[in-house]
Amino acid sequence: MRLGLFLNFEHSPEDGAQAFRAAADLAVKAEAIGLDDLWVSEHHFNRFSQSGSILPLMAALAARTTKIRIGSAAILLPLHDPIRVAEDLAAIDILSNGRLDLGVARGGPFPIQYQHFHIEAADAADQNREAMEFLLRLLGEEKVHFSGRWYKAGGLTTFPRIQQNPLPIWVASSTKETIIEAGRRGWGLMAGHGSSPARLAELIETYRSEAPGADPNFVVLRNACIADSDQEALDLALPAIERFIRGMRPMFAAQTPVDAPIPAASIDGFLAHALIGSPETCRRKLEELCAAAPVASIVLKQCWLDPARGEEMLRRFRSEVMPVPAQQEPPRRTALG
Repeated sequence: MRLGLFLNFEHSPEDGAQAFRAAADLAVKAEAIGLDDLWVSEHHFNRFSQSGSILPLMAALAARTTKIRIGSAAILLPLHDPIRVAEDLAAIDILSNGRLDLGVARGGPFPIQYQHFHIEAADAADQNREAMEFLLRLLGEEKVHFSGRWYKAGGLTTFPRIQQNPLPIWVASSTKETIIEAGRRGWGLMAGHGSSPARLAELIETYRSEAPGADPNFVVLRNACIADSDQEALDLALPAIERFIRGMRPMFAAQTPVDAPIPAASIDGFLAHALIGSPETCRRKLEELCAAAPVASIVLKQCWLDPARGEEMLRRFRSEVMPVPAQQEPPRRTALG
């Protein structure tokens, strides 16, 4: 099982530049500790999570590291020009010497993003599928002829060419049709921090409906905080969880005041499936995940506020929680097209 770090580029209370540096520094420490993957989010128009420029952020991480893989979690394809994405992905793959992992999604439950990128929410799923098909052909073929509702090309070849061929691909989606398509094409799956073990099992069952017996390269995100006791970990995590909920509120409902009380159910939802607790508790929760689904990679989203704790937290997860009981890991390669 692989261990990764999720970088959300959260900006509070420090300014943007300081938070960018802190995230990059933690990424370098994660590589030194022996983590396998870095995954970068994409959020727009949010003072708290300023990761709108996901591709430049990934390029910066590629320049600061040498071994750890760098992935998008996820590029919101309908918000981008696939031609530009193909060019930027190839450049990052070359600059990182073939360490790029591609995760894609249609845009999440954030209406403000669709609004300002002039995307009709009702069309987002179809536009995402078309954008993905166009992007894959640009990455894998030369002289691409394409005629769709949103994208067209006549004999187009993008440069530079991607170094990894095929490029490892994941989809972040809970939509049945998308999961089935991922199974048909051999792509990996990504699941968010709120997905229960039962839900992970359902995703695998849907995936296998098109690919009987197959295991996806399954990446699962989990809120994480580790300490000597469950109570100490909870005390460290709760302020970070509350900050996250307040910071992300404008993305879901702009009319809700940032300082409005946080419902207990929201906190409980974060804690239900999080890896928050003592090493024994975190290990037990991770074993429960692996019993429900063939998890290939656990990606940690930090639930602590003090940046100075980052290295210790990652080191403890690496040495005291991982690995869980051995299981066969699916191959990393996933097909382009």
